[in-house]
Amino acid sequence: MRKLGVIGMVLAWTAATVPAWAAPVDLTILHTNDTHDHLLPYETRQGKDLGGIARRATLITQIKGNTERVLVLDAGDTFQGTPLFNFFSGEPDYLTMDQAGYDATTVGNHDLDNGLENLKKQAAGRRFKLISTNLLDPKTGKPIFVGTHVFERGGLKVGVFGVLGFNALGAVAKENQKDFKFVSPIKVAEETAAELRKRSDLVVMLSHSGLDEDTELAGKVKGIDVIVGGHSHTKLDQPREVMNGDWRTLVVQGFQWGEYVGKLDLKVDGGKVVAYEGKLMPVTKEIADDQTVAATVKAYNDKIAERMAVIIGSAPKGLSAEGKYKKDSELGNWTADVMRERGKAEIGIMNAGGLRAALQPGSITVGDVFTIFPFDNALVTIDVDGATLKGFIDKAAAIPGRAAQLQYSGVTFAVAGGKASDIRVNGTPLDTKRFYKVATIDYLAQGNDGYEAFANGKNYQATGKVLRDVIIEAITARPTLIPPATGRIRVAN
Repeated sequence: MRKLGVIGMVLAWTAATVPAWAAPVDLTILHTNDTHDHLLPYETRQGKDLGGIARRATLITQIKGNTERVLVLDAGDTFQGTPLFNFFSGEPDYLTMDQAGYDATTVGNHDLDNGLENLKKQAAGRRFKLISTNLLDPKTGKPIFVGTHVFERGGLKVGVFGVLGFNALGAVAKENQKDFKFVSPIKVAEETAAELRKRSDLVVMLSHSGLDEDTELAGKVKGIDVIVGGHSHTKLDQPREVMNGDWRTLVVQGFQWGEYVGKLDLKVDGGKVVAYEGKLMPVTKEIADDQTVAATVKAYNDKIAERMAVIIGSAPKGLSAEGKYKKDSELGNWTADVMRERGKAEIGIMNAGGLRAALQPGSITVGDVFTIFPFDNALVTIDVDGATLKGFIDKAAAIPGRAAQLQYSGVTFAVAGGKASDIRVNGTPLDTKRFYKVATIDYLAQGNDGYEAFANGKNYQATGKVLRDVIIEAITARPTLIPPATGRIRVAN
């Protein structure tokens, strides 16, 4: 366990409000994030059998049985990612989290995919707390969900609050943002951390913001002991220490899809963390299922299994999604090609964040399509001028690594130093003065993901078809998928 030096980490208000302990006490925080509806185990591209909420529940129970003080926390994006969400809107996710013994989670952007009212419905009656401090009711100005909560474990009081970050907010459909007021996480953290320290020994922030925003916030706000993070799907094997003058905050994050349960062991003395040890524990097939949780998952999965198992084609080599946030990918190119062809357009545009998994080699089932394309986005066409298209490409070139990166059909360009050049449409230099017919999804055409300039387009046409159904039709028509060549976006080293 790493011991921390005495460097005046305790703020003035802490000494006045935290009870004195006769000896240091231990607290274990178990944490997950971005589980994305992956209730069942799955095989990774490397052939590893990982995850599954029933295994996770067993691991949590085992640790609780051997540890006096345990807090089980999650950083959001519990919803969206497999067909179970498309059919049940998150109900089995929150039910099994309850059964697994979670204490709290927060709101991630994808937890709002079916709207605020659905999230309220799924959270109602659960034993765990849905803690969200910076999403307010526009009418009352108060948090829509639980604003803060103080958990007591063996005499130790742990104050918890939760925030949704700026980047994550940008990934919430504009239509779904109308029902809440968003407040800056930094502003909320400053006020809430100070208030919680008056009635807690430790302060923990659940954050669906991404590692960069969490690090920035920790460097600006004192009084937070631990940030349990999510959104960026970062695999932090060890906690990240962030110093803010004399204050140290530990930031943890546990990758994605329930592949790991993070374990942070803290030694607390006099209202401060004096030592810690953190690690990620893989959720492997060697861990037995919790039978209650397994039965719940099976009951839901059985209702859709027959439909999801229908084979519609094959992909002998699969379609890789590698690099989709920085350049083009096999899956992104193939998808954009289908959109362009089916929309009878000159250009196809798909957001990389809408491709939720790679297509593995072998038979293609309906369930595979639901897993890769879980969102109910519709295929649309819109005429967009060349200057706006250039703006899209310049924006994407400047933000490599973000989910807002785009995948193209009919467009090629080079990227160097965050700038795009040699932009061509079907082999011809881009004409900034003419309009091009673009096939895309309604989510982008409505100005989401930061592409508000789509509003400058004209002749918006809805096909009336969800992209997922268009994909199934395309595979059925040509059932053997061959990976398209990459290189449409040429990124300099």
